[in-house]
Amino acid sequence: MTLAAVLCCAITMPMLTSCTIEDNPVPVTDDLPFTYDSEIDYSVRPGDDFYKYALGQWLNSSNPSPSISKQIQEEMQQVHNNMLNTSTAPVMVTLRSQVDQTLKDDSKNKALLSERLQMLEQVTTADQLFKAFETLQSLGYSPLFRLIPYGDEGKKGINIITSGAMTQEVARYAARKDNKSMDSVITAYCSHLDALGYSQERIEQITECAIAIEDIEMDAYNYRLETARHPQPITVTRRASSDEGDKEKTNAILKMMGATDQELKEPVFDKGTNDIASMLEAFAVIDEYPMYVEVFRDYMIYNVLAQDLPFVPSINKQANRTDMLNNALRYNKYYQYRLLTESYGKDNICKQQCQDIMEKMRKNFISRIDNLDWMSASTKDKARKKAEAIKFYIGYPDQWNDKLTPKVDGDGLLATVTQLRQNAVQTISSVRGKNTDELGWDLWASMAQFTTDNAFYLSTDNSLIILPAWITKPRFDNDLSEATVYAVTTTFGHEFCHAFDADGAKFDENGNYRNWWAPTDLAAFEAKQQIMIDLFNQLEVYPGLMANGKNTLVENMADYGGMELALECYKQRLNFFGFTGTRYDEQIKKFFLSYAQIWKGEEELDKSLLKYYYENDDHSAAHNRVNGMMRLQDDWYRLYDVKPTDKLYVAPQDRVKIW
Repeated sequence: MTLAAVLCCAITMPMLTSCTIEDNPVPVTDDLPFTYDSEIDYSVRPGDDFYKYALGQWLNSSNPSPSISKQIQEEMQQVHNNMLNTSTAPVMVTLRSQVDQTLKDDSKNKALLSERLQMLEQVTTADQLFKAFETLQSLGYSPLFRLIPYGDEGKKGINIITSGAMTQEVARYAARKDNKSMDSVITAYCSHLDALGYSQERIEQITECAIAIEDIEMDAYNYRLETARHPQPITVTRRASSDEGDKEKTNAILKMMGATDQELKEPVFDKGTNDIASMLEAFAVIDEYPMYVEVFRDYMIYNVLAQDLPFVPSINKQANRTDMLNNALRYNKYYQYRLLTESYGKDNICKQQCQDIMEKMRKNFISRIDNLDWMSASTKDKARKKAEAIKFYIGYPDQWNDKLTPKVDGDGLLATVTQLRQNAVQTISSVRGKNTDELGWDLWASMAQFTTDNAFYLSTDNSLIILPAWITKPRFDNDLSEATVYAVTTTFGHEFCHAFDADGAKFDENGNYRNWWAPTDLAAFEAKQQIMIDLFNQLEVYPGLMANGKNTLVENMADYGGMELALECYKQRLNFFGFTGTRYDEQIKKFFLSYAQIWKGEEELDKSLLKYYYENDDHSAAHNRVNGMMRLQDDWYRLYDVKPTDKLYVAPQDRVKIW
């Protein structure tokens, strides 16, 4: 800790989290601002609807203020655009120069795009199609499928995902399962072929094939909102073929995509019926079905067009400077992540503070395991081992890998963008099959997005990643009451407890899909899950639509664990600094009110959005994330005088206790 930081702690407030645990514990009052009581609706009993009680003024406002999530989205967009336009990094200087030149004259880009499309237009046979596919792979396009660098359910195998949703518009509609709008976007892209000399008849053929393939790809994602938010793609695997000839063809395609000889020797497993696995097999034996050569070829034409069109403003009239810079850099997420960290400033990202709290949560969780009365010693040992093994990746790497800096010296913007694509593919290829302990941020920053307001846990790696946007202002704000900071840390505990939810608990400390539970312990664990399901089934999404506790079980369990760990950490802080009696209780009430603020979401103002989230999201509705957790907290009943006649009341013996 620097001298300035020590003085700051001494002069301002002993409770600030940046202070060390060795500070003298003296009774203090939390004098930092707390504004979250300004939206309380005192006409609502907390025990009937704590969400409405805490946020009623906001819910009833004719002009409600934006949620914290909305504020962060706007802040991160501004940070991103500022980086694009002001960063002095050589890569960005070159890109800005080339974008400015392109806005004056994009003839080189247009010629390169035409050359690539004409290469595809010449395809009439299966051999030519494979050759074109290999060429596009070498240029970084991944025109049909791409490999991912980690396994599925802890098993070995070659994992692929569809390369669909290559444009942001298509991805957005795919996430909403809005195929009609997605098809309209594809049609709009293909219409630009007119400016490249394509006939209307040919454009219609390409559009039809592109829609057919893209629809299959998007359906294969089986999108839910959770997968759209998290940088964890839905994976499918190569299916074992009984025909050695077909298997050899499939291997050849996988090798074009970057699979190593060693990987091709690994055993593969049948994922069952899957459109993408089937499409891969169909592509492998395309020489037996010449009628489909044109379908795959025309989809590749669309794919190349959609990716390159943003850099040809004479055709794409919507192209602008910022969008071109963004579209160029988005191919290389690792370097984009680095530039954004440096531009935003490490001091604005509470990395060390978050790390310290996470370690405290780990310690508390292990202590809770040790004290459980429903788990045997053998299962406790394994749970403890898994908790100790969870790897934390918080904010940004301590040291950047200069080897992953892309080369940008192409003859024109599109040529340089091609280099960025190729570098990104090489980066992913360089981490494939390697131990993630060794790779660390080389892997995660290559797949995650700095500006994504989220954190996530990956069962197959036993890793927890907290992205920078989650631990910056206005969400994580040390200028506010510490109660608000610790309320935010419920999301840290949430991700930690995904390692032990109904799904995460099926993986061991190494990310292997393995049952490490004693039979009687597993039965007790599943019985507690059923109680959690039943409790959430009692809640409403909106009047007339009851919640589905089974569908949201995993996330509800993580919410529960996150609340337990964060509240315990905060109570330890209060006890350490001498809070007792009324002052202690007031801080816990601030914590509960702050927790409600975390889940202030615009969907709560729109019944149709609530229904949409109910149908597509694995999380409970925001108000149920709050009300469902409050009714499990004994302190909440005491502090808010919740009575058996209140709607949210749950008898003490029925309040599920897991960890």
